[in-house]
Amino acid sequence: MHRPPALITFALALAGTAALAQPAPRGPAAAGFTQLFISPCGEPYRGRPGEPYPVVLWFKQADLNHDGVIDRAEFRADHAGFFDALDGDGDGVLDGPEMAFYERTVVPDVLGPDRVGLAGSRGWGEPVLIRVQQPPSPEGSHPGERPGNYNGAGGALGPPGEDLGARRPARRELLGAAAYGLLAEPEPVRAADSNLDGRVTKAEFLAAADRRFKLLDKRGDGRLTLDELPMTASQAAEARRR
Repeated sequence: MHRPPALITFALALAGTAALAQPAPRGPAAAGFTQLFISPCGEPYRGRPGEPYPVVLWFKQADLNHDGVIDRAEFRADHAGFFDALDGDGDGVLDGPEMAFYERTVVPDVLGPDRVGLAGSRGWGEPVLIRVQQPPSPEGSHPGERPGNYNGAGGALGPPGEDLGARRPARRELLGAAAYGLLAEPEPVRAADSNLDGRVTKAEFLAAADRRFKLLDKRGDGRLTLDELPMTASQAAEARRR
């Protein structure tokens, strides 16, 4: 899978182009974007009010053969495509400047104020603390909602996490991308740095893809469907507000 280089993608987003990988619109360019989804590889997708939650945009892009399923090879290809878009010098390694570009320009939401996410419903730039409440029932459902109900794209309701389903402590605060993604990773690109040397190789990034796919594949059938994906914490918070 091929993506335009990150700088080009960012320029397209500022020009108001919708859908594919719209990194970090700010100021006037951010007007109308009120939803954020950060994919497992760290790529941001943004949507407007009334549109399906942008996990749908990611799913359609990652589902290369458009059969309604993301398999392991497609999941790895999605990671590889985003890695190549960030790898500005093409050396197969994401180093300090490239990761800084990702964090400061492509999706500054992964940094943000300390313990604060930029919640889509308030508009970009106004910090909103996202806290995850303990589910009120063993099934993890909320009042007026059926267990497993996914408001908007079809998946399990509840905050994301490493095991995607464990009960969480009350008032847990999610940092960075963890509030907008399917896994509890505040910064998905740096999270792939398995040897902690401050650099991410493509091999490390693809190894992270394999680990993430296994976590998301709760059925263990090697296939991800939209209805089995969990709701992100920010999406769940918006559903409760509505």
